[in-house]
Amino acid sequence: MMLIYFISWFSIMSWTINNWLMIWYLMEVCFVMFVGVCVAGKGYSTSESTMGYYLVQVIFSLVMLTFILFYMFNLGYMCSFILTLGLMVKMGMFPFHFWLILICGKLEWISFFILGTLMKLIPLILVYYLFCMSSFLFIIVSSAIFGSLMGLNNSNIQKMMGYSSMINICWFIYSMSISLSFFLMYFASYVAMLCWLINVLMKYNIFYVNQFKFSSMNLSSKVMIFIYGLSISGFPPFLGFLIKWLVINYFWYVGFKLLMSLMILISILAVYFYLQLFFFAMLVFSSWVKWYTINFIKFGLLSFMFLLSYFVLFIFY
Repeated sequence: MMLIYFISWFSIMSWTINNWLMIWYLMEVCFVMFVGVCVAGKGYSTSESTMGYYLVQVIFSLVMLTFILFYMFNLGYMCSFILTLGLMVKMGMFPFHFWLILICGKLEWISFFILGTLMKLIPLILVYYLFCMSSFLFIIVSSAIFGSLMGLNNSNIQKMMGYSSMINICWFIYSMSISLSFFLMYFASYVAMLCWLINVLMKYNIFYVNQFKFSSMNLSSKVMIFIYGLSISGFPPFLGFLIKWLVINYFWYVGFKLLMSLMILISILAVYFYLQLFFFAMLVFSSWVKWYTINFIKFGLLSFMFLLSYFVLFIFY
């Protein structure tokens, strides 16, 4: 718990510093603490994957340190490009996502939550200092497309959510191009949604889709997993859709209509991740043998609320 507290504190403190070396130092301190959280009380397989993660991060951290010094003293060319590649590795973006997929599925849920939220904060502030829409456009789109395609047909829930986080990183960067306050609102909403979903999965100790067959999870918990997953993926009328809708509106009026249309299609594939998860949880690996054992009145009320929310959203739009 103390390591988690220090990771949170250093990640937030980095947003108040404008010195590249100090931010890099805090990023590495958080990285070492996160490795300690990952390997605490775990077996050989976790230690092996964490060691691979550690080596990759250390190599690119040293490369970043070298080019940060070049960047600060104007001693070399293409410093911004190399720093961008290093930050892509730190955030697990395509094509440097291999370490993210390597470690996902072998972590505890609390470690995965830190990896998906707090460990992204410091690289994101450095991306904000380097940000240029024209240079990041291809990187963001390619990462979102790859994450949406590779996340299909995954039985490991952490890996599926890891690919989903690759898509959300792209939305983070888009929201930062609007304003920092808007990004902080987006990030806080994402942290809340991910915390809700992980809390339910951690309660029942579920890491794979087929574990739903042997778990004692009741219907309401499965519906909550379904709702939280749809909210993270941006399905209307949940919180994830509302914050993405603000980003889409801004870029649509600025003139990036083709880009936003592509991001909407990618988000639809992310919705399919969680629809597939719900299908396995409710039908294939369900403990109910007959459909008539389910209370249809509750489902009817829930369906009516969904339709009513769509209607209200349409009226206001």
